[in-house]
Amino acid sequence: MIAVLVRVLALTAVYLLALTSLAPGDVLVGLLLAAGIVAAGWYTHRRDRPPDRPPGTSPGGRLAGVPALVGGTVIDMVRASWQVAGCCLRGRLPAPGLVSIPIGASATSAAAWGVRVGLAPDTIVVEIDEQQGELLLHVLDARDRDAVRLAQQDSYQRRQRRVFP
Repeated sequence: MIAVLVRVLALTAVYLLALTSLAPGDVLVGLLLAAGIVAAGWYTHRRDRPPDRPPGTSPGGRLAGVPALVGGTVIDMVRASWQVAGCCLRGRLPAPGLVSIPIGASATSAAAWGVRVGLAPDTIVVEIDEQQGELLLHVLDARDRDAVRLAQQDSYQRRQRRVFP
């Protein structure tokens, strides 16, 4: 209930800022419009939401997973940067190649996964194929493709799944 009230007040504030007015009539119209917008959003959201939501998909639960997602992504970027720097200083690449990672996630989750993985300098997202359910990556070291798949799946499960199920 508090979330609904906050949304109504926020929308009313935006309306009043756009009008640059605090006249009682404008405040009342703003409250009515905001309440209508929030009610319509709630109605369409309730109707479109699948009946069985995965656990941990509440907004609070998803928001609580953001620090682990950001921190884990930063750790992945530092680790990959260290690996790339080592390859550059040694002057030889281990065995670059393409690796296909199976994804069983939603389109939003797959897109977020692609962005997160692409931030690390040792991986480049080549394609996200929603039809096949695969994420195609070009990795710096593709000697053990199964290890790359396992590392990517583990990273998704530990860091991203809670925020983007």
